[in-house]
Amino acid sequence: MDFNIRKAVEIDKDFIVYANKEIDEESYIEKSILKENIEKDLFQNERCVCLIVDAGEKRAGMALFSKVYWADRGEGVYISQIYVQPEFRRQGVMKRLLKAIFEYFPETHFVTCLVSRKNEKMLCCMNKMGFDDENMASFAINREDFPF
Repeated sequence: MDFNIRKAVEIDKDFIVYANKEIDEESYIEKSILKENIEKDLFQNERCVCLIVDAGEKRAGMALFSKVYWADRGEGVYISQIYVQPEFRRQGVMKRLLKAIFEYFPETHFVTCLVSRKNEKMLCCMNKMGFDDENMASFAINREDFPF
């Protein structure tokens, strides 16, 4: 399968909201304000960035992220949402998204994400990527440790 990763545009808004809803359901999150904030935060003020993965005419996944700073590591990226459609899972889409995030902000030193312990699908994915159970609620990937 050929995948294309690109920056989200306004026409992707419904897919981003859908993906966020799927993530919230997996994580048992009852209230999200992403739908109310997406227009101003993503498309107007650019407080965050969203990358979309296209597989032909279908959207295969997305990642929503922004810059952060940790005193002990420097500049990094916080992923607030990352989602892959079920039919495209186990095809390397998540790894491609992580690589694209590093490429989007080439000066960053790490990528981090918090994962709800209730989100079993994401925990399983993180386990397959080499994160052990003790560190599953969050992860940080250093640039030098990512297998480009």
